[in-house]
Amino acid sequence: MKEKFLLRNVYNEKMITDLADRIINVYSRFEKSGFIEFILSDFQDLNFGERALKITSGLEMYLPQDYLEAIDILTKSLGPELSSEPGLTIWEGFYILPVTDFAARNGLMHFNESMQFLYEATKRFSSESAIRPFILKYPEKSISLLKSWVTDKNVHVRRLVSEGTRPRLPLGIRLPIFQKKPEMILELLDLLKDDSELYVRRSVANNLNDISKDNPKVVINILKEWQKEKTKNFAWIANHSLRTLLKKGDKQALSLLGFKNPEIKNCKLTISNSKYRIGDNLEFSFEFISIKKQKLMIDYAIHYVKANGKLSKKVFKFINSTKKENEKVKLKSLHSLRQMTTRKHYPGIHFLEIFINGIPFVKKEFQLIK
Repeated sequence: MKEKFLLRNVYNEKMITDLADRIINVYSRFEKSGFIEFILSDFQDLNFGERALKITSGLEMYLPQDYLEAIDILTKSLGPELSSEPGLTIWEGFYILPVTDFAARNGLMHFNESMQFLYEATKRFSSESAIRPFILKYPEKSISLLKSWVTDKNVHVRRLVSEGTRPRLPLGIRLPIFQKKPEMILELLDLLKDDSELYVRRSVANNLNDISKDNPKVVINILKEWQKEKTKNFAWIANHSLRTLLKKGDKQALSLLGFKNPEIKNCKLTISNSKYRIGDNLEFSFEFISIKKQKLMIDYAIHYVKANGKLSKKVFKFINSTKKENEKVKLKSLHSLRQMTTRKHYPGIHFLEIFINGIPFVKKEFQLIK
């Protein structure tokens, strides 16, 4: 059996040795053996984040105590720039994370030098997490600098402008200043919305989706402005920016994308069994007749039983489609009920519910047993 890949193993002896070799090539006094020994001493028992922190701590211990000298060494030791969007298999790029964390932990009093380092580092992987402490400490100064990066020839620099300013970046510290005042970053997003690279436009949409969780009206309003401009990428960005609001059935978000009150008849939801075991696949079908030609967004929700016995709804995407007048529609799907690291299942009465254009239409129960 193939051994399961663990993310923490991207930080391994080879990666640490390669990092040490790059440093010693530009800083001959670097104690390579001591650096490697310090990091590997208890490495096996550490998780992904702990391993990254151990590498950062090793850099703090073995690089010169003068920050400007140390960051100059790290800048000169960086590997070659990425030529395009990084793929999921480019694990070697993860060495950048603990290196950029060195700047975030030690360089806050040196804005210009640190941001220039992060500018270079993001061309090799991403500085989206490390740039956030600088934004928190110097919001206006950071926004001004990021605005100058919007037209940078390097796609990773342009993406950093959007990704680094996301108010709720996953695994990154939040930026409450942008949660309270999202207008501070809207100009940056406006300048990037028609970027030539999908990699950047996806980040713009993710940023707007973050903003929508705290300021839905702000996102609706900016998208209405972009819609008036008839920007060529509007439809794609709007769909991805509004995904959280669409799942909530927000009427303004639905209307903006052309989803009106649905007109259907002969609506029927069928669940193949009344009982399922944890680990099974829930099999169901949904059918109806579209009364007129209309654009429909069909989602389904599972009302899960939680550990405390209460129900918690989770919405899943079914289809987005335009249906013809009197068109008969039948949809089928399987939904996994296996245990996951992100979702634990508990026995009890669950519910499956169908939503069309954000409106609940039909709901049926099923029992989950051990």
